[in-house]
Amino acid sequence: MAFGLISESGYAQIMKVVPLDYMSGRTLINPVVVDSMLYFSSNMSNSYLVRYIDEGGKDLYHIYRVPLKNRRPKGATELYLTNASKKLNQVAIAFDKSGKIYVTENNEGVESRRGRVLGIKSYSDATAMDGKVSLKHEDMSNNAYMSIAPDGSYMVFASDRKGGKGSSDLYWCERKGSGWSQPINMGAEINTKGAETSPYIHSSGKIFFASNGHEGSNRLDLYYTYKTDKGFSKPKRVETGINSKGDDYGLFLSDDEKWGFLTSNRQGKDKIYYFVEDFPEFPNAEEYEEDNFCYTFTEESAQYYDAEQYDFKWSFSDGGVEMGLEVDHCFAIEGDYDIQLGVLDKVSGEELFNIAEYSLNLVRKEQLLITAPEIIKAGEEVVFDVDASAITSFAPKSFYWSISNGTKLKGKQAKLSFDKPGTYKVECGTMSTADSKARVATYIMVEVE
Repeated sequence: MAFGLISESGYAQIMKVVPLDYMSGRTLINPVVVDSMLYFSSNMSNSYLVRYIDEGGKDLYHIYRVPLKNRRPKGATELYLTNASKKLNQVAIAFDKSGKIYVTENNEGVESRRGRVLGIKSYSDATAMDGKVSLKHEDMSNNAYMSIAPDGSYMVFASDRKGGKGSSDLYWCERKGSGWSQPINMGAEINTKGAETSPYIHSSGKIFFASNGHEGSNRLDLYYTYKTDKGFSKPKRVETGINSKGDDYGLFLSDDEKWGFLTSNRQGKDKIYYFVEDFPEFPNAEEYEEDNFCYTFTEESAQYYDAEQYDFKWSFSDGGVEMGLEVDHCFAIEGDYDIQLGVLDKVSGEELFNIAEYSLNLVRKEQLLITAPEIIKAGEEVVFDVDASAITSFAPKSFYWSISNGTKLKGKQAKLSFDKPGTYKVECGTMSTADSKARVATYIMVEVE
């Protein structure tokens, strides 16, 4: 995911985000993409003769769609679900893989366009209603902003019903035959004293949602959690730049997590933004290898000297001395070294003459030195860095981290945590400031307890 640059020592943008240049001046929210078609909710007029407004005089929201070409609107925009009541706000739409459609609708006289709804309806197609999804209501509580798991097995929605943690909580329920189980609050790990809303169940299993109650934020930021055997994992803030200083919600993310759409008022008005991964590929990454400056030295001409009469002395400019026709020697660091092979009288020990002299230039392998903690535990933040790396063939432009748990970061340091124990690949790559084709990438394998 995506955006706003941060210092090189911390997180930085890995995606580019831009306003969707479409329907300028209109409010567009809650984007969803299915089969190269963009669905969204808007308060734009859908009739030349009739204007639908709420009791406060505000235009009602309805579902629209427009074809996409290269992920940009291209073609005619049309009102969707034409059989739905024009006197109700339709603020969120979701699809499961069977093709069933789910839509939230406001009651008449309810002003909030962010989904203060009394029911969730499903549609088998754009013209035939299946009817209201059976969800237990308490008094005049409101359900809104639902999302359906891709396989249709469970639903997550926002509600202000009694017994919640804040002004709006997230609830989930499982499909039971043709109906649904009783809604269950997602718990204090997810819900805060603030508002949790606009859930989105991604094909990866991540459940994204917006909240203004986590980390002391007064604005809606995007987070994600996982459904586990014990409930839901601790939420993580989306750190790729998709969150701004405004309200960010209504996320749609591609299956490969490389592009998507979201709703934001970062420029003052709710509109849809498009984001795409701006992260270079490093297909030739190599596993880190310790530099080995150990060598075996021998001299072919030395075999002609009588070994019973002469000794052989290897002198190295790092101060090392080895005796014999064939010797092993290790240099501590890279550098330029001189080597001499001298012949000694075996009886007196006197150095008679040199029979060979060499110069040796040792350089470190061009790779990134990734430092990592010796012990890594699931759920605890760890820091990887490449400060000790030596790239000599070019001046590095920046550093890009790709972790096999799906995390992507930019900077000399990578701060992250692993949800589960296991073996993970931690890769870092960099490129030249002058030539983006000049690249070096290195990876290490780490064990998480």
